Amino acid sequence: ERWGHTAKINASTRWEQWQLGGSVQHIANPGFEYDPGTVVQDGGAVDKDFATLSVGRYWDDLQIRYNGQWFEETKDKPQSAIPGQNALIRYQSDVTQWQHDFRIEKSHQWHVNGRYLEHDELSGNSNGLRQTDILLAELDAQWIVSSGDIEWVAGGVLHTDELDQYRIDTGTTEVDNASRDSAEAYLQANWHTGDTQWLGGLRVQNDSDFGWHEAIKLSVSHAVKQQTRKWQWRGGVGSSYRVPNLKERYYVFDHSNLGYMVLGNSALVPETALSANAGVEVIWEPTSSQWQFSGDIELHHTEAEAFITTQLDREASEEAGLDISVYQNLEEATLSGVDISMSARNLNWHWQLHYSYLQTEGEQGQRLTERPRHVVKASVSYDFDNVDSTLQTYLVYEGDVSPAQGYTDIGRDHFTTVNLVYQHHLTDHWHFRAGAENLTDTHRDPALIQSGRWDARPVAARRIYLGFGYRF
Repeated sequence: ERWGHTAKINASTRWEQWQLGGSVQHIANPGFEYDPGTVVQDGGAVDKDFATLSVGRYWDDLQIRYNGQWFEETKDKPQSAIPGQNALIRYQSDVTQWQHDFRIEKSHQWHVNGRYLEHDELSGNSNGLRQTDILLAELDAQWIVSSGDIEWVAGGVLHTDELDQYRIDTGTTEVDNASRDSAEAYLQANWHTGDTQWLGGLRVQNDSDFGWHEAIKLSVSHAVKQQTRKWQWRGGVGSSYRVPNLKERYYVFDHSNLGYMVLGNSALVPETALSANAGVEVIWEPTSSQWQFSGDIELHHTEAEAFITTQLDREASEEAGLDISVYQNLEEATLSGVDISMSARNLNWHWQLHYSYLQTEGEQGQRLTERPRHVVKASVSYDFDNVDSTLQTYLVYEGDVSPAQGYTDIGRDHFTTVNLVYQHHLTDHWHFRAGAENLTDTHRDPALIQSGRWDARPVAARRIYLGFGYRF
């Protein structure tokens, strides 16, 4: 029940063909614990600061733009007391990140984007801090050409990133200038013929560590228009691939004082998959009312090889007395499911309901970790015309959530959260917002985790907030 706060200022202006914008934001969230009699906190304190700057220049259908962002984050979470001392062992994280984005674009014809990112992080337990430095640079270009009923899209991406990690207390270099480079090219054709649309695409990548990979996909959609209804049938099949990133291959995530570590694995290989999907959407607008109704159902199935996930290393765990998980390739994994969505709206009401069912299976028939079998999302909002305000309620249910690595017993595998928000415009300049996140105060029970039983509920409890804004 301690106070947190957020403050943000945005500003933008245009002068002839120039556009300038910027923003600054500060977020302060205090730590919390459900048992004040203990040293350890269930949620640590987090402070974040953002600053952005954007500059653009326009000439008819040509524009050049720069966006820059500076980000700083500090985390602090007491973990345990040092026996015989007043000092505490804490998890801490100090992050500074710079990101620069450049874009030149000719409307509906071509664009070129460039990005450069520097990420510096000092994190870990106070008795075992690590310095991590990440660099990323990327350049991508895309061209669009129309030829009759076919629109062609072609492009390419050049990418490079680097990772260094250094253990402060031992002076050990754990990751020494690990890097990867890749070059990609893709081609897509979008063909309209009557009420039917065909979309085919091919992407190839050459990675400095894993060589050549390719992915291809073909999809089709068909529209049927009736007097009060619009139907769209769609389906697709294709292949995909994912190269393991440097974090999955090398990074050391040390939470020893919480009893676990997650280690990168340099032996990882790329993940590949074959997938198929089919679905139908309908929109119904009865002539006798102001309501619009819509429904959508989507079936999907994916079969992956060398699926990248984390697995408990039992031998290393027993030797270290910790739960040590390592990124591994599963020989195969299957993910199948269905998504169903429905909505209804008129001038004031907006109702939405979504249900997802997901079935996963690893190489030995086990479920993939931390994935809910059932998800229900529902929201209801109402616009008050006379007072220029909106009230919205948002509900999320997750059921039969598979446990994380290291848990053999389940304490709670389902939960429901409810959010409520009210927004009101007082004048043309002033507005305010009030609400509650996790209104039912559904949160994880630390006693279950400490006893080795899985609890799928969120860590954070109820949060009530009030905000004011002024627009010049």
